[in-house]
Amino acid sequence: MEHSQRRQVSNGGMHTDAVPGGRELSALHRHQRRLLYGGGCLLSLLILLAAASSILSGINRYHAQQRAVFQDGQGAMDYFFVQRDRAYASSINASDTLWATRQDLLLQIGAPIARDFLAQGQRALVTASNKVAVPWLTLGRDADGMPSSKLSAYLGLIHEYSAYTATTVDFVQSSGRLTVYAYDPSGELFTVTGFQDEAELLRALKVSTREQAFALLMRSELHGRNMDSVSGKNVQSANDERMVSYYGLNPFNGEPSLIGCTTLMADGSIYLRRISLVPVDNLKQRLVDEASGTFAIFTHEGDMVLETGVSSLFQQADLSSALQNRELWKHPSVAPVLLRQHGIYLVVGSLRGVDWTMVHLYSWRDVVVAERAHATKVAAMLLLILAVLWILLWRMDRRGFAPALEGASRVYESEALNRTIIETSPIGLCLLDPESGHPILQNDMVRRVAGIGDAAETEALLGQLVSHVKTLGDSPTHEFLWMLELPDGHFRHLQVAMSAAHYRHQPIQVCTLRDVTVQAELEENLRRAQHDSEQARVAAESASHAKSHFVATMSHEIRTPLNGVLGHLELLARSSLGPSQRERLGRIRQSADALLAIISDVLDFSRIEAGQLDIDPAPFSLRSLIEQSALLFAPAAQRNGVKLYFAIDTELASTYVSDVHRIRQILNNLLSNAVKFTQSGRIILRVSPGPSTTEAESWLRFQVIDSGIGMNEQQLAQLFQPFAQADASIARRYGGSGLGLALCQQMSQLLGGRIQAESTESVGSVFTLDIPAKAAEVSAEAAKPLLGRHLALLSAAPEWRAEIGSLLTVWGATVTVAALPADWPLNAIHAGDTLVIFGMSGAWNQEDEQVLLSRYEYVIRAYAEGPLVPELRDQAIVVSCYDSQALLSALGMETENAAASVQHVVSEGVAVRGARGRILLAEDNPVNRELIQQQLQELGFDVDAAEHGAAALGKWVNGKYMAVLTDINMPQMDGYELAHALRVHDRELPILAITATALASEKARCREAGISDVLLKPLTLDRLEEVLSRYVPYAPKTEQRIVSGIVTDKVFPLHVRRVFVDRGMSDLVVLRDAMARQDAQGLIDVIHGFKGALLMLGESDAARECSVLESRLHEAGLAAVTSDVSHLQQILLEVVQRYEAGLGESEVPASGG
Repeated sequence: MEHSQRRQVSNGGMHTDAVPGGRELSALHRHQRRLLYGGGCLLSLLILLAAASSILSGINRYHAQQRAVFQDGQGAMDYFFVQRDRAYASSINASDTLWATRQDLLLQIGAPIARDFLAQGQRALVTASNKVAVPWLTLGRDADGMPSSKLSAYLGLIHEYSAYTATTVDFVQSSGRLTVYAYDPSGELFTVTGFQDEAELLRALKVSTREQAFALLMRSELHGRNMDSVSGKNVQSANDERMVSYYGLNPFNGEPSLIGCTTLMADGSIYLRRISLVPVDNLKQRLVDEASGTFAIFTHEGDMVLETGVSSLFQQADLSSALQNRELWKHPSVAPVLLRQHGIYLVVGSLRGVDWTMVHLYSWRDVVVAERAHATKVAAMLLLILAVLWILLWRMDRRGFAPALEGASRVYESEALNRTIIETSPIGLCLLDPESGHPILQNDMVRRVAGIGDAAETEALLGQLVSHVKTLGDSPTHEFLWMLELPDGHFRHLQVAMSAAHYRHQPIQVCTLRDVTVQAELEENLRRAQHDSEQARVAAESASHAKSHFVATMSHEIRTPLNGVLGHLELLARSSLGPSQRERLGRIRQSADALLAIISDVLDFSRIEAGQLDIDPAPFSLRSLIEQSALLFAPAAQRNGVKLYFAIDTELASTYVSDVHRIRQILNNLLSNAVKFTQSGRIILRVSPGPSTTEAESWLRFQVIDSGIGMNEQQLAQLFQPFAQADASIARRYGGSGLGLALCQQMSQLLGGRIQAESTESVGSVFTLDIPAKAAEVSAEAAKPLLGRHLALLSAAPEWRAEIGSLLTVWGATVTVAALPADWPLNAIHAGDTLVIFGMSGAWNQEDEQVLLSRYEYVIRAYAEGPLVPELRDQAIVVSCYDSQALLSALGMETENAAASVQHVVSEGVAVRGARGRILLAEDNPVNRELIQQQLQELGFDVDAAEHGAAALGKWVNGKYMAVLTDINMPQMDGYELAHALRVHDRELPILAITATALASEKARCREAGISDVLLKPLTLDRLEEVLSRYVPYAPKTEQRIVSGIVTDKVFPLHVRRVFVDRGMSDLVVLRDAMARQDAQGLIDVIHGFKGALLMLGESDAARECSVLESRLHEAGLAAVTSDVSHLQQILLEVVQRYEAGLGESEVPASGG
């Protein structure tokens, strides 16, 4: 039945007998439309051309009008220059005649002026007697050497200029703003208008002397022309070579000006040059008065002289490129030229008498505005004609040809529709009865898409679709998904679209079917994947937050008790301790710092993984970094029987900028591993310049070289993996977590550097750390505290001989180095030399050593177990070999007075409590609160302590406290809330936060809360003092003063100070006697002895004066420093008298008690 229905529709709709007639009708329709609409298009084109021609004609008229505007402005400027040049020519001729023929008159007028001129220091204000006279300030430069007649003639001529200057064209046209100056060819005489005295002139020229003023005004007045070759004939025309006009700046006030330079000549010789400065604003005003519009004038070099009108046009038009190659100024007779540049029209022409080009500008918008009315009329007429034409054509087509072809067209359209819909559609398509769903017409794709082979099942499916559409509402178009269950149990997803239409005068439903099973499955898989991804993201974020919380909690919980340990150790260090006690305390501090560093390693690794580790570059001392790292691991190396050396390249600067904390962490980790895996031999910590790269110009290369167990290639490959060690036996034998080197690698990358290892099994390893670091700017030259000293260095270790020998040389000493006492050259021993023995002395014969010691008065021994503060042991000063400052202090203590005064007790100064003001402290932990309170009191502050932010806010009174210190995490009110509350009342109060973490997010939050700075636990006194000094600008007042570990007179026993006073008084007598005898060497010996004693006593300022004068005596001799010796003598006398007065104060209690 379906096939018969389709056959019936096909036979009824094709009408094959009408096809030939259809072809003829189509051809007739095509020719008719070509003729009708082609003719209409041709007529329309002719009308458009006529309208365009009319509009273009109007535009050309506008361009002609703008040429006329340009010529008006050009005529005004030309008239100005012609009149000016004629006036200049008349002035030149009149001046030449007066100079050549009326010398007697000029001498008569100028003689009395010349006398006054010379009497007033070659300066006079020349003014004629008439009412309009203009004063001329006249100055001379060596004019007193000029013949009197010539000087008088010049002054007489200037007097005449004063009489008629006000009547000149330039003066009249400048409304009194004209500046004129003149000078003779030799530059001995100079005169100028507009100034009453020389000081006013010099201020205007911004110079300080008359010679500078003459040089400035004579520098460029000829504008590149050689006027010496100009003939002295009378000036007849405006283009004469004796008149030069150009554009420039007025040297007196900097205004753009028209500069006119005239050369006055008599008998072929130049006698005067006169320069007039007319403000460009005068020309601009004349141009504005004479012509309307936008104008600009340029020099032939491309400089803009003036502009009028709309300034935006000058920015839009590139005038310099438009005028660069035309050189119109060379052809003044050429007619104006019309140019177009970047949408701007330019009318360009030259000006007479100058090498300038004048430009008149207007934009296409100006053309549009001017021709808008005309163009509107033409456009309206055009639209009207075209509208009438096409309406007529359309009515002709609609009423005449269309009805005749309508019937045939309907047949062809119906046939094309059937063929397109039924035969060529790539989707299932059918026409359905809107009531029953019976298919009126369908293609084979319907069954293929539905996956149904039976016609009855297909018709049932289509009926279900029609029934479903009826439930969707009254909309003519519906689109929905339909899930069809197939006989095999699977499901097929169909995209269904149905729309109401009419076919053969009856309503139908046009239905399209598309199989979207694959797309539906893909969308379902995508939804599942997105859901799984979201779940994974939530889990990852939760893990990250948990890790961050762990890092913050552990940092706070571990650092807080460590803060108490380190803080109280630091306070203990400020009490009275003996050298051995202080040494042990120092080693405890170093061990506690090492513990803190180990804990920080674990926390830093977690921060690196969380992306929260910060880099804080700051200047640091390179030598202090290396020596402190070596000192920290020296005891462990000594226990293993390993020698630990360090080497610092002398080419390196003393201070660099980088994150020294991170570098120290890496070096400590590498040294710890080197000590752990080295049982014999040596370890060297070396720093040298690294190779420069494109990433950074300056690099530091740190190397840790050991003679330990070494590693093979397989072990090297996994060396920097987290929690990995070389093998299981290493972990069992030496322990460790395997985290250190992984942390070193990640921190080196954060610093912008790299770390690598080279190793040979059973030989040793070399770890190399390259870090980009800039040398810090140092304001003063490197100090040479040992300049002029002769030192002897004895060491069996070549490493110490190289490093310490170089260091002593850098300090300015002359050094003799030997490995054994027996190798010592006898001629190398000088009177007063000091012997420095570095390292243990077991490498040589003791008898040889005693022989060598007997030749030296002063001996310093430095070894690994030596003290950090110089001590006197067995007739030698003993120090640590890992502290260069201790060595330097020992080298300053080699005099008889100083050596006798080295004490075994070193006491540090105690700040006067309350001398620096009061500080408010908020800290919830009672141990930390007590510690920080003691630290602040140690630094000289009174402290009000509170257990949380709310209590601190209750204690706060405006103006009472110098600063506020607050913990971040506290109950009731935390540090952020306290800072917010305090900032409401005081915007300038220093608020310092104390925290155990240094995350970037926490620092940013502190800034947002108004906190001035952040202090990281553990909090040292040095760090606390450094930050407080930045915000509380008062120096602490102390009862005692410490310099390089040696204390002042209030610390040394009474007999020590008495020895210093007695010996100081006698040395002052010796100093005066040596000065009287002019004995330079005697002076050096006395001053050197004073310097050592002063350094021991902590008098660093006086010791520095001694060191400077000692160096100058070596370099320049006694004759050059006589006054300095007297000054130093006064300083030393004041120091000795101060100590002598202290002896009296110390003895009073003794006598009374």
